[in-house]
Amino acid sequence: MTRQLQNKVAIVTGASNGIGRAIAETFAAEGAKTVLVARRADLLAEVEAGIKAKGGEALAVPADLTKEDEIGALFDRATKIYGRLDALVNNAGIATNLNTEDITLQYWNEALAINITAAFLCSRAAIRIMKAQTPQGGRIINIGSVSAKTPRPDSLPYTVTKFGLQGMTHQLTMDGRKHGIVASIIHPGATLSSFTTRRGRAKSGPGATADDYVMAGEDVAKVAVLMAALPGEVNLYEATILPNNMKSFIGRG
Repeated sequence: MTRQLQNKVAIVTGASNGIGRAIAETFAAEGAKTVLVARRADLLAEVEAGIKAKGGEALAVPADLTKEDEIGALFDRATKIYGRLDALVNNAGIATNLNTEDITLQYWNEALAINITAAFLCSRAAIRIMKAQTPQGGRIINIGSVSAKTPRPDSLPYTVTKFGLQGMTHQLTMDGRKHGIVASIIHPGATLSSFTTRRGRAKSGPGATADDYVMAGEDVAKVAVLMAALPGEVNLYEATILPNNMKSFIGRG
């Protein structure tokens, strides 16, 4: 690693597995002091231990990001320990797969709570810190999906929230400029995660056919590092990363 994020402080949500874990581990390897956030304390402790074993710095902070008070406590703890915040990665989220006519209000609200509202609350907390600190500014990186470009079937709440994250990123970029705050979004295609595991893919790489390739979380993490390491005056606003033969995106419709 080239230590592109040396001494920067980053908060990564959904850091216990999948893309979030890969981003957290890669940020730490690049020199960032990385705050790990997810609900599962046991899994976070495992990620924290792995980072420290490799010489990185990490702090596990279990939190339920659907609860405003827990988000406040998370950001307070991170800044009390590290003194500032340079990057927030809003990765926490859930996938949905249900016929639209079968979606209950509870199912809908639960998806919005973690996929959209949590990202808003974390971004709001980050902006307050980044605005007040010296030197001022920082980065917010949202993890979207290719579903914000072309939806997959029977995924209405997920699709709506990923389109919403695109709009949130645009607004955060516009409003953050006066405080030196930069917002970006990454739209990953098929990537190894708990979602792909439930669908039968236990490891990244080639599948039965060329169309079945699944990216590693580290592939997405490299884009996140690039975004976070750019000069404050430069923004890689949006990136779509996907397997080259992912017909469900390029050929969808």
